[in-house]
Amino acid sequence: MVELRLLKSEFEYAQAIQLADRVFRDEDHISMGEAFPLVFSPELNQSYGVFINNELVSFIGLVPSVIHLDAAEIQAYLIGAVCTHPGYRKKGFASMLLDKVFTHVQRADASILFVSGSLPIYIKAGCSFYGKLNKYEINKGDLQVRGDFLIRELSPFDWFYLRKLGQSRPVYFEQSINDFSILNKAAGFASILKMEHKILAAESENELKGFIVFGVPNSSSKSGEQPARVIEWGGEPEAVKAILAQAFGKGISSLKFSIPAYEKELNRLLDTIEKTAAPFPGTSKIMDLDLLLKQIQPFLHGKIKIINHDMRSKELIFNQKSVVLDNVSLEKLILQGDPNLDAYLNDIFPIPLPFPEGLNYV
Repeated sequence: MVELRLLKSEFEYAQAIQLADRVFRDEDHISMGEAFPLVFSPELNQSYGVFINNELVSFIGLVPSVIHLDAAEIQAYLIGAVCTHPGYRKKGFASMLLDKVFTHVQRADASILFVSGSLPIYIKAGCSFYGKLNKYEINKGDLQVRGDFLIRELSPFDWFYLRKLGQSRPVYFEQSINDFSILNKAAGFASILKMEHKILAAESENELKGFIVFGVPNSSSKSGEQPARVIEWGGEPEAVKAILAQAFGKGISSLKFSIPAYEKELNRLLDTIEKTAAPFPGTSKIMDLDLLLKQIQPFLHGKIKIINHDMRSKELIFNQKSVVLDNVSLEKLILQGDPNLDAYLNDIFPIPLPFPEGLNYV
């Protein structure tokens, strides 16, 4: 008997962890259950599986989140840890689970879905690449720092300041102090690279001005030396730059940093370093265009007005101009931008979305 449904118990989530570890992990990795506690959470009860005679043979992890974009709140879902037992592949189970997830997301009034992968199964289901970022590789001596910052590791007395810096970002996944601490310990994305987290903070005038969560090579790993990764960051751009410059005196020999294009000041401060432009990693899918427009209205207010033109298109009114786009083209504009439209729109679209390989990575 084949069942497609939400997982129901701690025992079933234990089966999911065992399956995900079999597919994605080797002896040097920590367990998927440790790295992605929200994916395998009986309390959240969001993830789906295919069961044959009560045995879990295919799984898809689903995690709800709220994205803060200026004053707007976007209800979103993230999926990952998609896996099928080797003995049950090529039976269409992953596609069936994806359909279940789409229904779940829509019933929950989430407007957008983020996927950690870009396999054909996701593209065929309507997911697309999104966002714009710049990739940097930074070595010792590449950056000169202005300003008087003390660079140090995070202390037990910093959590309120860290929360304040996180919430000062123009766009971010909602994170309580507890969320941050749990996800930092889990080190989800870093664990894939067999890394662990190190947090460095920039202090000035007895106050935290910036922080960076680094993924650094795990000393117990056999994978050899590799560049550190910037996982999450926040605060004043000059403070973030100061941390980058001084990180090389704290056990880091080289590092990679992917910065969304909308973080213009931070990108400007790194303009002496060679960069590569790319879309965000992974893919996304707008689940309900009208709902997304409603949820991002506070961000759009005063910049652009978007109204229905007919059942299949909308009118964009801005800067004493207007343009009509069909809904598919508007979704593409929201996620990817379009340099061929009016230059005014380049400062709005693609809409800023959080870098997906941060603490909230699924």
